[in-house]
Amino acid sequence: MAPRTIPNFGHSIVISANEVFTPRSEAEVLEILGRCGGRKIRVIGRLHSWSETLLTEDVLLDMRQMNDVRVEKRDGRNWVTVGAGCQIKRVLSELERLGAGTTPSLGLITEQAIAGAMATGTHGSGKHSLSHYADEMRIAVYDPVTGQPTIRTICSGDELRAARCSLGAMGVVVSVGFWARPEYQVEEYFERYNRLDDVLARETEFPLQQFYLIPWLWQFFGQHRRESKKPRSALATVYRWYFYLVIDVGLHLCLLLLSRVLKSSALIKFFFRHIATKAVIRRWHVVDRSQDMLIMEHELFRHIEIEIFVTQDKLSDALSFTVEVLKHFDGDHSAIAPETRQRLQTGGLLADLDQLCGVYTHHYMICVRRILPDDTLISMASGSETPWYSLSFVSCARPQDRRGFFLFANHLCSAMALLFDGRPHWGKYCPLSDEEAARLYPQLPRFRELCDEVDSAGRFRNRWLNDVMFGSRRRM
Repeated sequence: MAPRTIPNFGHSIVISANEVFTPRSEAEVLEILGRCGGRKIRVIGRLHSWSETLLTEDVLLDMRQMNDVRVEKRDGRNWVTVGAGCQIKRVLSELERLGAGTTPSLGLITEQAIAGAMATGTHGSGKHSLSHYADEMRIAVYDPVTGQPTIRTICSGDELRAARCSLGAMGVVVSVGFWARPEYQVEEYFERYNRLDDVLARETEFPLQQFYLIPWLWQFFGQHRRESKKPRSALATVYRWYFYLVIDVGLHLCLLLLSRVLKSSALIKFFFRHIATKAVIRRWHVVDRSQDMLIMEHELFRHIEIEIFVTQDKLSDALSFTVEVLKHFDGDHSAIAPETRQRLQTGGLLADLDQLCGVYTHHYMICVRRILPDDTLISMASGSETPWYSLSFVSCARPQDRRGFFLFANHLCSAMALLFDGRPHWGKYCPLSDEEAARLYPQLPRFRELCDEVDSAGRFRNRWLNDVMFGSRRRM
């Protein structure tokens, strides 16, 4: 049988599967598992990930046909059960159609399948990740006694904390259940700042805000957001079209021109210092529905991304290092502070860094979002009583021109882990080593234990998961 190849959204990963199934029901999932006993099985949603967690060695289940949305009243609240392959945008649409409210958290994009978004800890800004809000996971596994495929319903304890963000290692998620929240409005406006402290000071008043570090200008733009009781603004539709045409499309077309066609570091710097900020209208307060205000259209243009999570107390230092390392990779040999160089040398990273000076010019805003601590075992925002902040680094370069980005991202991941206990997003480019994963995730042993209980043979894992999450390299 000839393998079938499937690229991911960013064309950074190509999946090669011996067989691909597209089940339409839980019964079909169980039938497929029965036919594929003893083989390696992995699952995909909408492929909006850059992580090797997508890779499949044998059997692939494409869950897109399992996309139903069911709502029922429980104790006066709306309980929602969603098929694993349902895109988030369909969940939002169905909840609105049924008058059942909206999701408790929402990320930047709505193209993802809900189970994939939960499995990788996808998040928005100012709330917990979507994984945190899953209160029921129905997962197809092999019964450890009979060996026959069965559906397990997980709704409490460490099992739920593991299943909420499991990277597919606990079996085939067939549905997720959560409590909807009432629809709400969000007020938003932009402001420009010179100092990080000034941006962070606005969080008390605007807890849903996210902000951007503008490269080569090294100033901040705050996208201030908060829930609002005000009615939808009269110019909300105008604002949506402005945002779509100018930010989602226009700004990105400029970045594509600079990164893919002109490839000039001088023009990239000129653009961010003198042009990019002119596109953002400041102090225009607009109120609109949460599902319209909180998303962006990042799926319009192919790109690749690494996102690093640090705790609140390390954010300032992590952003200072971000400026240093971006300058260094652009060619400034003096950019890395002496104390930083010493720490990198102690960690064995300095020699490689010195060789990488001048290999990459960053050409995208660094987006910073706050995530409340998750009640999970291994999501990036787990294991802390204080909020986490994610730092996103995006490249719009063509797939064949990403060598500089990969060199930068690989060093950034190792350096952030060493200096700030930074955790890369599981669903984005994730060059994490097994040693780093073991150190950064104290609950990883418990996660492994629970996975082994339901899948001792590791049939739902791929090589990447075995190496990074289950430490197979250390046991060899």
